[in-house]
Amino acid sequence: MEPWKLKLGLLVLILVALLALMFWWRWRADRKEALDHAAGLAKFAASMGGTLTVASAWSADLRRPFAQEHGNVLGWLRRASEARFDHALDFDRHGWRVRVTEASIELDSASTQDKVVTHVEHRIEVATANLVPLKLVSSSWAGGSGARSWVGEMPQTVAAGPQPQWQELRLPASADQLFLVFTADPHRAAAMFTPAAVDRLLGESRASNLRPLTVEAGIAYSVAVGPIDPKVVLQTVDAITGLLERMPGAQPTHPEVTA
Repeated sequence: MEPWKLKLGLLVLILVALLALMFWWRWRADRKEALDHAAGLAKFAASMGGTLTVASAWSADLRRPFAQEHGNVLGWLRRASEARFDHALDFDRHGWRVRVTEASIELDSASTQDKVVTHVEHRIEVATANLVPLKLVSSSWAGGSGARSWVGEMPQTVAAGPQPQWQELRLPASADQLFLVFTADPHRAAAMFTPAAVDRLLGESRASNLRPLTVEAGIAYSVAVGPIDPKVVLQTVDAITGLLERMPGAQPTHPEVTA
């Protein structure tokens, strides 16, 4: 074999080895990060007297994970994998049954550095007695226009009804400029926002603990981008349960859904 061919072959082998080593190192780092994250969630669940498992959200049949990536051709083209639930934390908080789930999906990246990027979202759910369906969000969320677009989209349980209707609810003046609420029954929903509930709502607004909230089919749930962060999960859980405790008809229960 000619010397230059031997040198070229050796160079190719070195490059392949370096590339393989780079991928292995990255896989190892990602694997360690995933294991550390799971261990942290297990520790948090245990501290709450709960468990860490692999299970779907209670509301998975009401709102699929990464719902924004479904329902249009562009979203379908971006998906490199189907969404899946990776972790589920189940625990009780002040008598309320809570499930916190984490889901992931792989999407084609717009960057030239990575072809596929893993995206993560998590969902916080509180089981309650069946209430009138409603959605609540801060007026300033997602720049304001995003808040109205999100809250104005009726939940699946309402859309599937025989005569679906979805109307804006006017809150008392102290909260009306801070929050947007849409519901299937404004009269029944108005009765839920007692003075105590409105006061709690104002307090959560100042603390920025209450994220976009959907109530339907006996579940109050909030979905957010990113992995579960034990440091802030309880703040959101307490914001939801604190509001529910002040709403007539809301009471702890076990979810009837089996999703």
